[in-house]
Amino acid sequence: MDFETRVNVAMREMINIGYKPQAFMTMRITEGTVNAIKKLIASKDIPSGFTTLWEKGRLDLSMEKIIQEPEWRNLFTDDDRKKAKKRLMDYGYNT
Repeated sequence: MDFETRVNVAMREMINIGYKPQAFMTMRITEGTVNAIKKLIASKDIPSGFTTLWEKGRLDLSMEKIIQEPEWRNLFTDDDRKKAKKRLMDYGYNT
């Protein structure tokens, strides 16, 4: 499975649990998937989609969690992964 497919699988599951990540879908189109994720992770504000997934108990579907998977290591910097991991830990999710 390539990265785009991995993100699509997560997004389908998000929709199945009642959350349609419209803003992220738009960002993917305008900026590309990797750049959109990097932008979300770099933001000092917690993205509303992350909060929604936390409220639904599904941070496993978050981009912050997905980029921790070893197969995507070459797409993100150590700093990207570190920020994403901190956000997950701040919300009680251990990767």
